[in-house]
Amino acid sequence: PRTLALFFPPSTGGALDTLLEQLLVTIQIALAATTLGAVLAIPIGVLAARNVVANRWVHSLFRVIIVVVRGIPELILAIIFVVISGLGGVAGTLALAVGAVGLLSKLVADSLEETDTDVQDALRAAGATESQIFFSATLRQAAPAFVAHTMYLLDTNIRSATLLGVVGAGGVGFLLLNASRINQFDVVTMILILMVAVVLVVEALSMWLRRTVR
Repeated sequence: PRTLALFFPPSTGGALDTLLEQLLVTIQIALAATTLGAVLAIPIGVLAARNVVANRWVHSLFRVIIVVVRGIPELILAIIFVVISGLGGVAGTLALAVGAVGLLSKLVADSLEETDTDVQDALRAAGATESQIFFSATLRQAAPAFVAHTMYLLDTNIRSATLLGVVGAGGVGFLLLNASRINQFDVVTMILILMVAVVLVVEALSMWLRRTVR
């Protein structure tokens, strides 16, 4: 109880502006990484889906690429990019974007493979081309899942961006590390509260987008 009391009541430590500024940087890193990752992951996921790409060698190759990318921890990527680009948000964004490719491309491929093939077969029997089948049946069925996966990735990236800040990759994570080092546990609590609030906002936005797409 005595240790727990050190974390309450939450406090900004007289640096509310700095906390909010770095929290915004964390959100920006997560948004940029999610956007960049989605741009790369969606085509990779499409090419890795067995019911979209008939050639076994092609979809197997992209499945291997996904596994290799997912096998590299984001923290290791952040350290590598910090060495390459220096301290700051660029390193965190690139590290999370690479990680996003591994996660989102797998989710995209799995969502495409879980679509109802009867609809695709019906369109194929009616004389539709493979591209028409993909855009009107396969992609349309998987669209709500795409939105859900992308928002989940954003949620994950916000939390990961906080962790990567600890190794100098920008954002509020660096402040969190400093607060814990100098025993400002009330500031640690405030940072955690802010992060939870951001995640709740992202979850509300995700629910709204899923209803809109459906």
